[in-house]
Amino acid sequence: MIRHLDEELYVQYGGLCVYGGTDCPVFRDDESEALHYTATLRLEAWDAEPPAPASSWRPIEQLTFTADTGVIQMGVMDDSGRDFLIGPPFFEYGLTVHVNEPDITRWSFRFWPTRDVFDPLVHMKPGAPIGSAPPQEPCRVPVPVTTAGQWAAMRPEKPRIATNGAQLMAMLLPGLVSATPISCALNPDDVPTFRIPHEEHDLSDKGTGGTYRMWRWERATSDGNPEDGNLLTGRIVHLRDPRGRRVFASGIVTLLDRDDRHYLVRDAEPHEAARVLCSEATWPD
Repeated sequence: MIRHLDEELYVQYGGLCVYGGTDCPVFRDDESEALHYTATLRLEAWDAEPPAPASSWRPIEQLTFTADTGVIQMGVMDDSGRDFLIGPPFFEYGLTVHVNEPDITRWSFRFWPTRDVFDPLVHMKPGAPIGSAPPQEPCRVPVPVTTAGQWAAMRPEKPRIATNGAQLMAMLLPGLVSATPISCALNPDDVPTFRIPHEEHDLSDKGTGGTYRMWRWERATSDGNPEDGNLLTGRIVHLRDPRGRRVFASGIVTLLDRDDRHYLVRDAEPHEAARVLCSEATWPD
């Protein structure tokens, strides 16, 4: 087991579902007559199929589903629980669901990655802006295939030092988005992180754990590298403003967290960036 989360949710009409996948599987205990109760949930992320739980746990269902970013939430009607990181994005996952006996208000959900199912034709198809023509026909390019162990979400975290830029900024400027268990798990090597103000870049429709191309204006430097040493993966300089001594550049980042004002990101790792580059080659517009 890599990590776990204990959660409580008020169940209405006996249904529990998983948000954060390409579909939303719903689970009910058909042997129970309870429709409204507070459920105690145990969510577990494993690196492979886990052993069967103790005999006091009765199986409800076992299935597979595809996660969008690897961050899911348990849902009941109009409410949902806290974010929980189960592994890498666009992977197929196994899931077992059990209920405890005699305490039928206790549920167990166990997730584990089975295979990389990333497909730019399905998962990265661009939406056409209002009033514009639909995307052109895609180009056929090789699609990168990864193992779950390559991804940050599956690696153990290294000891962290207080001088990490993101942590230091959070201490100096209270109110900025700070490190959370999920953002730490998505950055196990404690590499430099940086923030993007909402007004500079709209990632509102992007999910934590996903990897995306980001643009920003930067001050021009003599060596051409950004002053903060970030935004280097897949870097492209699109425009130069000699009068303002600025450049408009983009790079590929992984979204770690967000608050009301900022996004917390880090430069993408090679296998993460490979998916974005593959998508850009597939949909050149």
